[in-house]
Amino acid sequence: MDAIIITEDHSLTHQIENWCEHHYVSLQQFSTSSFASNEITCECLAKRSPDLLIIDLRDSFLQISGDELANIRSLVSNDNPHLYILYFIDEIDPEYWLNAHEYDYRILMPAPTGKLDAKLNSILTNYRVMHELKSQVLLMETLFDRSRDGIAISDKNGNLLITNHQLNSLFGYQNHGLDGKNVSELLPPPYNEHFRQYLSKFSSTLEEYKQGHKFVEEGEGLDIHGRIIPVELSITELPGLNEMRYLAVIRDIRQKSADKRALSKATQYDALTQLPGRELLLSRLTKRINQWDINKISQAPCLLLMNINRFKTINESLGHKEGDQLLVELVRRIRFQLSEQDTLYRVANDEFAVVLKQDITETEIDCLTGQILDDLATPFFVGTLDLYVSLTFGIAKANQDTDSGEHLLQYASKALMQAKENSQAINYYVSETTSSNTYRLELESSLFKALENNEFELYYQPQVSLKSNQIIGAEALLRWSDSRHGAISPIEFVPILEDTGLIDKVGSWVINKSCAYWKFWQDEGLIRDNQKLSVNVSPYQFRNTGLLVSVKTALEETGLNPENLILEITESTLLADDENNLAILNSLKSLGVTVALDDFGTGFSSLSYLTRFPIDYLKIDRAFLINIMESTNDAHLVTAIINMAHGLEMKVIAEGVDSLEKLNFLQQKGCDNYQGFYFSRPVTGNEFIRILNQTGHMEAC
Repeated sequence: MDAIIITEDHSLTHQIENWCEHHYVSLQQFSTSSFASNEITCECLAKRSPDLLIIDLRDSFLQISGDELANIRSLVSNDNPHLYILYFIDEIDPEYWLNAHEYDYRILMPAPTGKLDAKLNSILTNYRVMHELKSQVLLMETLFDRSRDGIAISDKNGNLLITNHQLNSLFGYQNHGLDGKNVSELLPPPYNEHFRQYLSKFSSTLEEYKQGHKFVEEGEGLDIHGRIIPVELSITELPGLNEMRYLAVIRDIRQKSADKRALSKATQYDALTQLPGRELLLSRLTKRINQWDINKISQAPCLLLMNINRFKTINESLGHKEGDQLLVELVRRIRFQLSEQDTLYRVANDEFAVVLKQDITETEIDCLTGQILDDLATPFFVGTLDLYVSLTFGIAKANQDTDSGEHLLQYASKALMQAKENSQAINYYVSETTSSNTYRLELESSLFKALENNEFELYYQPQVSLKSNQIIGAEALLRWSDSRHGAISPIEFVPILEDTGLIDKVGSWVINKSCAYWKFWQDEGLIRDNQKLSVNVSPYQFRNTGLLVSVKTALEETGLNPENLILEITESTLLADDENNLAILNSLKSLGVTVALDDFGTGFSSLSYLTRFPIDYLKIDRAFLINIMESTNDAHLVTAIINMAHGLEMKVIAEGVDSLEKLNFLQQKGCDNYQGFYFSRPVTGNEFIRILNQTGHMEAC
């Protein structure tokens, strides 16, 4: 601390000198005669810039007014805003001190013994506290701006009040360009919504605020160019302030994410063959099972499991190096027989698996396994030997009881084990409920009589306009209740219809019966003329030349306006034999019916056929809606499908809508119609009419 005393009172000077020496305060003395005017006073003191100025106002040369004193102080303290001034006076004049500063002190002379020391001690203590605070503030500012993490202080609404250089640099904003923005602007969905929920929850009550809640989550940031940045976001309430404030720390974890991905790949992929392993197989298979609509039997996930016969013997006889060489070459040959959509997995040391495509038939599976076995007829050259290798295959298809990839893998393993026990090259898993050939024969026999016995029934799932929230039609669904076995799942009886060829006859019945009911309801005034009926067409039925006759006959016999009928064709149906498919669709369109492409996005999704084929509707498969509120990729994909369809002048129907959140999302993205459990499950005809009556006669869009 640096001090200056201006006085000609030697006793006072001596007392102050003793105090300064004891407290290690430097002191310089000026005679009042050196300060003949206020201008000289300011000029001399400004050069020294002291921390403490002691002025004896009892001297006649310094008898000045309060305003002049305030002016001297302001001029002297330009370089030191916390300058302390101690005055010695003869009397107290309230007006004289009207303009006094908060750091000014005064002593009325003559003062009691110890008064001067107490006053100087008070000034020194105040000075040291202020100096320490200034040091701490400078230190905190340095740490704040030099931190490797992005740091910000925001208000209770997430508005950024103060940001450091690292945060601005991370998000591409220079010179504190983030100040005034909101944290939510830096977070893409769903992290944005999660953050808003946090603020809403922990700003709601004082009690929760006192508990010091903290939000920490790894997610994604959005920089100034719209690029995604992996970040860790940590937000904590700052206590002890008049207004709610948050400390936000946003850490760049791009390297951490890259390391995690590398570690994940190392643990999830086989080091020798570079194939994904058992963990990834089960994860992806479970996801596919969860996304599968059990009403669509042909799309049930199907797993092909293959085991290398006598591999343990080969490995032990030739050595692990030669065994590894054999595995690498075997993988190359198997891959050559697979399509681009098939992924090969290494499940165990001598076992591999493939998740087969949707709508695959036993004939196609037999063809694939036959091609692999034919390729293995050529020996492998390992070391100095020509080795012949064979495989055993176990195949399992998901059913209504399959709830995970682990279950389906167990089914395929059982089929594989049974194949080995029976010395078969290939074996299909049959569930316990259908393990008996007698049971299947019984179902076949019953199905041949089902139409005659009037055992089939039609259910309807309403389709709703997202614009008006009104029913615009329904999808007709086939159900069967056997007189002996009761209600049979479509998962069990539809494949039998396809294998036996009954699908054509039953499919024609569905078209005719649903059209008849729809026309009857129209004539009775129960539904409007512009509400449409959707009917699924099996891939087998579509390829049969009798489909056109079935549709034409149904329309003529029932009198239903062709514009009221939508035929739903699966995406995979159109992949093979394009020219023939185009001819069939053109013939159907010539009747005046509408065509919808069902399960869009689950097949090969070739955009070329969207422009070639006469398609009126795209139906977004429920698989894309399951995680749409959590998965940014799914959300972007659905948005792209909607925009693309509208660009091609097609309408869009979303399947599997089961929550208000998904409904709102689709509505915001401009989707036309939807169906799903959120509005209604598939119901009987009478129940469908009851729903119509409850919701009123609704206008079609």
